[in-house]
Amino acid sequence: MRSVQAAAEEGYCYAVDCDLKSFFDTVKFDRLMKLLSVRISDQRVLRLIGAYLRAGVKLQEGTVEATTQGVPQGGPLSPLLANIMLDPLDKELERRGLRFARYADDFLF
Repeated sequence: MRSVQAAAEEGYCYAVDCDLKSFFDTVKFDRLMKLLSVRISDQRVLRLIGAYLRAGVKLQEGTVEATTQGVPQGGPLSPLLANIMLDPLDKELERRGLRFARYADDFLF
């Protein structure tokens, strides 16, 4: 909020609201785990996160469907994982000198 308010006070008067379509459903496990391994050296933590991602989805009839990609939506870890996954995007936007605010898969230019 502060970033957006500061931009408005500096005279920016247009904003573009973006949402990455199906972001949480399409996160590739191997790519996410690679990004996490740069920040986390404890293999136990990495295995725990991997197990969380691959835990599957319980369907209404009680069966469990395997998950091969994606981050569970609504879980407490999901926004953090999304922010880690999209950190390279942030760095590229900063490199280009763009003003933006982002939380998980939603961002504003």
